[in-house]
Amino acid sequence: MLGCQTCVPLCPFTAITFNHETKVSELNAALCKGCGTCVAACPSHAAEQHHFTDEQIFAEIEGVLVA
Repeated sequence: MLGCQTCVPLCPFTAITFNHETKVSELNAALCKGCGTCVAACPSHAAEQHHFTDEQIFAEIEGVLVA
């Protein structure tokens, strides 16, 4: 799903724009607040939460459910 642009309108901080030359959505890290909306909506799992990988988040959830 190269450049599906699902994340662009969802970003509440307008930190994501679409590059028409490369056909890829690009993140402006200075505007990003790390809310994770783009990560949750990304159908191809191309977006990744800053400082949090999917594996880390799943481990946290598992830890809460097991305890």
